[in-house]
Amino acid sequence: MTVLLGPLNVQALTEQGFVERLRTTHPFFNQQALSSKVKLIEKRATKANEDWVIALESLYQSDHKNSGDISTTTSNLDTASIGLSATRKYTNTGSDITLKHTWKDKSKSTDTTNNGFSLDYTYPLLRNKGGINDRLSGDVAQIAINQNTLQRLEVEEGFILGKLSRFIDLAYAQEQQSINERRLALSEKELALVKKKYNASVVEKVDVLLQQDAYQTANQKLLQAQQDLMLLRHEIAVTLDLDFEKVVASTDFYKIYKPSEIALKAYLSKNSRVLKINNLSQKILKRQLLSFKNTAKAKLDLKLGISSAGENTNYSKSLSNQSTTWKVGLGLSYPIGGIEADSNIKKTNIELEILVQSKREQLLDIYTQAKTLKEKIQLLEKMMHANQAQIKIAKARTAEEKQRYSNGNGQASFVINAQNNEQVVKLSYAQVAKNYQKAILEFKASIDQLVP
Repeated sequence: MTVLLGPLNVQALTEQGFVERLRTTHPFFNQQALSSKVKLIEKRATKANEDWVIALESLYQSDHKNSGDISTTTSNLDTASIGLSATRKYTNTGSDITLKHTWKDKSKSTDTTNNGFSLDYTYPLLRNKGGINDRLSGDVAQIAINQNTLQRLEVEEGFILGKLSRFIDLAYAQEQQSINERRLALSEKELALVKKKYNASVVEKVDVLLQQDAYQTANQKLLQAQQDLMLLRHEIAVTLDLDFEKVVASTDFYKIYKPSEIALKAYLSKNSRVLKINNLSQKILKRQLLSFKNTAKAKLDLKLGISSAGENTNYSKSLSNQSTTWKVGLGLSYPIGGIEADSNIKKTNIELEILVQSKREQLLDIYTQAKTLKEKIQLLEKMMHANQAQIKIAKARTAEEKQRYSNGNGQASFVINAQNNEQVVKLSYAQVAKNYQKAILEFKASIDQLVP
């Protein structure tokens, strides 16, 4: 399409340029990027249970015994103690480790210092084996990140589709103005010709009046088209943060779309983002189900430990006087009834079935939409071919009426009607082309090919 807008042809916007400008300037896309950052932060937060936890405990105790109390050999005892521990969980295995150091100082009647060191390790053998429950929040957060990526594309595609629809409206408004400009220029020439004939007493006054009315009608239609175009350009200038003069569409408005032949339903079933998002929702529930089933198992933990303790009259001597102890054992617990785990399992299975049925409905919806749009495109293409044939006929009719009028065998009203009909047919062609181009965009969006 050649845009007849004079100086406005400078730096005209292509469809690709329109989308690129939209992406770089519109705050909508910044919002979407920030939502993805939130998901990444949420994923990082799930690692908090692997942080080292440092604990410090201090205690001072003073015991004053009655001198007549024969139950103790110590009459007075002041005890100061400090305990420092560090604990960490390893989500890959579900195990946890604790390092601890304790110091006790007893004074007054007896002056002794006690130092102790210990290392304890717990490894799950049934419940939380392999850290399956500890990793739940992190695994779900990772799936949510993948889901957010698809959701972003889906939302962005809908947003871009709406804005590209206005781009097509802009191209149509330009075409409409061009058609009306040509019609006005033609009416002006015809009016000058009729006036010349009237001055030569070839035609009557009514012929001049008819042509003047046709000129004014063409002028009014042009003014309306200019208004529509100007308002649309202002709207898009604000949306793209562009100068008004640069808002000009450059596109092949009458281009015929040649889609690749695909088995539409099978293609959508495999590639639809909506269905992939549903799959990820199912994946989240299946991951939760694994943990719910695991929590129904007995808690059986292997416990290993090694410790050393020493006592002497001061801190340094107690460190050199250490006795070592090691231990190994099992810890077992089991919830009788398992009501919570059983309820969670049943609930999650139902939610999974809901998503399965929802996916079937979603496939029907998107397939119906895509199939309908594909048929619509084919029908609109046929209409465009019919419009092209109609334009040829309208032009031939106009030329014939002009020839008859020039030979004195026709009337001015016939010429005007033929010219008006030609304009109507051209505008109808442009209207069909607009609907056709919008249907193409909608079809691409329905099969997730508008935004790669």
